[in-house]
Amino acid sequence: MAQQHHIATTKIAGFIGLAAGVIAALISFLTKAPGTAVTLGGIATVIGVISLWMSRKNTDDMQLATAGLFMAVVSLVIGLSVG
Repeated sequence: MAQQHHIATTKIAGFIGLAAGVIAALISFLTKAPGTAVTLGGIATVIGVISLWMSRKNTDDMQLATAGLFMAVVSLVIGLSVG
């Protein structure tokens, strides 16, 4: 029973990291304020690192969190390049 809980937790962490990164990158493309893009990118980066740490036991879920972390960095780069 504990194994199923562990699998669900890592999968949820991976998807949360991915969702945070994608949302931050999407808003960074749409916003005109570089401060917003940098702030959201920073928040998504922190969420991505936590998700990466939580999903470290499963490679597939870790890849989801890594993709979210990449998108968060894209959001930061967009904000820093516009400003």
